[in-house]
Amino acid sequence: MRQVINRFDQRLTRWVVATFGQSWRLFFASITRLGDPIPIILISAAVIGIGFLAQNAQFALSGIVIPATVLIGALLKILFERARPLTEYAMNMKLKTFSFPSGHSSGSTIAFGVLAILALQYYEAPLGIVLSGALITIPLLVGVSRVYLGAHFPSDVIAGWLLGILALLFVTEVIRPVI
Repeated sequence: MRQVINRFDQRLTRWVVATFGQSWRLFFASITRLGDPIPIILISAAVIGIGFLAQNAQFALSGIVIPATVLIGALLKILFERARPLTEYAMNMKLKTFSFPSGHSSGSTIAFGVLAILALQYYEAPLGIVLSGALITIPLLVGVSRVYLGAHFPSDVIAGWLLGILALLFVTEVIRPVI
């Protein structure tokens, strides 16, 4: 199974790098920052704060799911202990953590996903749909950026997205925030 995953990772990484080429480096180096801890913490704090100010427990709880998801991802990294790709980017990362699952992918999926859900509730169509679509695009681009830059293998990113999606399902099906 590991060989199948390794071949998948190698092929998809080559495809991403070949498809986008060097001209996309600045774009992906910028977009990857949206999955950094500070933007994710700010989104979480804003959702929690607005929930408390509005005396809306479900709204606030949906914001609490964001750091909880990041914490679960960090624990999974320790459990799986998968090394990062041997790339210049990964070797120069300030924070040395394991690779699986991608924290940028899971964090951006849950954070921007919660914002997308709230945008759909708060804004009428077509604005709510457009905003939600734009917000959902961010974690997709963050994930691709992690592969393009050499911070993660594609399977790390996919696992991060899946973790974020599971957390979003928890938000929509259990917490059910309402504006």
